Amino acid sequence: MGETVVDILRFLTDHFGEDFHSYSQSLAEKRIAERVKQLRLPGLSEYHQFLQRDCGEPAYLSRMLRIRFSSFFRDPLQFELLRSQIMSSLLPASSQGGFLRAWSAACAGGEEPCSLAIIIDETLQMLDVHPKVQIFATDVAEDALEEGRAGYYATGSLGGVTLQQLKTYFTPDGTGYRISPKILSMISYCRHDLLDPHTYAPPESLFGGFDLICCRNFLMYLDPQAYLRVFDNLFRALNPGGVLLLGKAESVPERYHQHLVRIFECGNLYRKQQTGRT
Repeated sequence: MGETVVDILRFLTDHFGEDFHSYSQSLAEKRIAERVKQLRLPGLSEYHQFLQRDCGEPAYLSRMLRIRFSSFFRDPLQFELLRSQIMSSLLPASSQGGFLRAWSAACAGGEEPCSLAIIIDETLQMLDVHPKVQIFATDVAEDALEEGRAGYYATGSLGGVTLQQLKTYFTPDGTGYRISPKILSMISYCRHDLLDPHTYAPPESLFGGFDLICCRNFLMYLDPQAYLRVFDNLFRALNPGGVLLLGKAESVPERYHQHLVRIFECGNLYRKQQTGRT
């Protein structure tokens, strides 16, 4: 990685108190080059100077590096496998009690945790069971969490929503839709930095212990060391028998192959072995 790019990432790390060094070299160089081109600056050195004197630029660049994009039921096959083949196995043994705990890590504006809440609610109604559902939706960006708490979504993000789901869980509001209070009540939005070396799970969850963890399309942007460090934490937070969802471009590190079993040939869903230990 070029020296100036390293200096820029160091500046962001010091400015925000968050780890920007762990993003992959190719991602950082590509995004910074894009910003230099947008601003029509001669080169990286000039951009580094601009970054230090323009009060709004650090936040702008940090958003570019984090690449916040999501939509409802992104990767429909994965969600369909989760809904039709897996979800019922994650429910507590008691038909009228117990807890189902899920974590949507790097949740962006809330489309993913809302998608999880919808298929969980559909499963509970189908099986007529009533456990307590706790979905912890976390992101490092406060503005993303505010979007999730507001529960308002533009029509363009609803492409994966069926007509029945739209009628059941959404209300038209202006040029978009508002998610139902029932779904919002299942989700707790809280700030959590996956790269923070001092914690392995959302503090609000107290102890981790999740039956389901979604961490999709975040690991792919990290360097190898950070990838493994974050994965260690995800594995630690997942209950034995729990299920982990990864993005299409992400994989389980070799040292976890015997502890996380791929459930289907497709879909990138993994179940933690009941006796799995590291």
